[in-house]
Amino acid sequence: MKILMLTTGYPKWENDSSHPYLHRLAKLLVIKDMEVHVLAPHAKEIKKEEIMDGVHIHRFQYLYPSSTQTLAYFPGIPEKIKTLNGKLQIPFFMLSMIKGLIELVKRYNFDVIYAHWVIPTGFIAFLTRSIHKRPVVIKIYGAEIYPFYRRNNRTSKIAKRIIRTTLRNVDKIVGNSGPTCKVGEEISGEKIEILPEGVDLESFNPNRDYSEIINRYNLGDYHIIFSSGRMVERKGFKYLIEAIPYVLREYPKTKLIIGRDGPERNNLEKLSIDLGIEENIIFPGIISNEDFPKFMALANVFVLPSIVDRTGDTEGLGLVLLEAMACGTPVIGTNVGGIPYIIKNGVNGYLVEQKNPEQLAKGITRLFNDALGKTIGDAGKKHIEENFTWNIISENCIKILNEVVTA
Repeated sequence: MKILMLTTGYPKWENDSSHPYLHRLAKLLVIKDMEVHVLAPHAKEIKKEEIMDGVHIHRFQYLYPSSTQTLAYFPGIPEKIKTLNGKLQIPFFMLSMIKGLIELVKRYNFDVIYAHWVIPTGFIAFLTRSIHKRPVVIKIYGAEIYPFYRRNNRTSKIAKRIIRTTLRNVDKIVGNSGPTCKVGEEISGEKIEILPEGVDLESFNPNRDYSEIINRYNLGDYHIIFSSGRMVERKGFKYLIEAIPYVLREYPKTKLIIGRDGPERNNLEKLSIDLGIEENIIFPGIISNEDFPKFMALANVFVLPSIVDRTGDTEGLGLVLLEAMACGTPVIGTNVGGIPYIIKNGVNGYLVEQKNPEQLAKGITRLFNDALGKTIGDAGKKHIEENFTWNIISENCIKILNEVVTA
């Protein structure tokens, strides 16, 4: 089978931290005898075409010179389009992706087009269907539908109409979690099948040697809370930082590590200073793919404090929760979006109210108990091994693509 994956982001080079889950899936499909091509945006100082781990990667240039292309990649299109510069780039981005899609189909005669995100990639695959004449599978992630779901302003009405029309005119729709699928079904009236991301158990497991990380940050005998994600409003890091003074009352030797970067970082660092806890919080920035599983394995607790932000956007799944659970690390997540699809409260993790620092602190201090933390962590690890390995997810993906191609 020859597959063309459409995406608005993809690793820009080997071991890049941009959308690594897409490359993991593509690599596994190649191993399972699929021919996989990816059409993704170009950016400054990266190749327009290359083969990475057997995956054929094609990157479309949408502005000249390449340094002016800033719509895609970190901190993500949903953040970039909030600016005037981002909005101005949208038509060039769309037209260039359409051109790249049509040219690639002519060159390689694909069997199926697999679009990641309904807007803009799924819409483009649908819009050009009369030209490429290939079956289309769309995967929805949440970020492209949640902001419009409950709002009825003009922009949301137009977006929902585009989403509805697109999803009603493709061959198959999948979503990364039960809640994401439910929202997609309510907007479109179409049946959507759950197909989450997977976890690489070779990378994420309790046996990772994290001694170098402990030495690097002088963590010694501290209790460690780890969290990671784009530093944007919907990740809710503000409320996790506000929970730390409560934690310190019971466990004064505690460090919070928040990985990655984003537009909210300065505000978060200022908040930690205002609360007088800057010595207890570490902002390591972008963490390499090699080090990231080590942070997961060393943590006593992993927390994903996501919220429903002012636009209505929230967490579609929470892949980092899956990765932490694979390491046997007990997890806490807020009861929003797709997080309850992963965490069964009190069984393999804890669910707490969004925007509630005190509840976060109570969950954290409970899981600092070694016996309880191990019980929850072991249950989480088992849940991942039985449901979320990349081997399981890739087999399900192949089954879905085969059904569409042979229909």
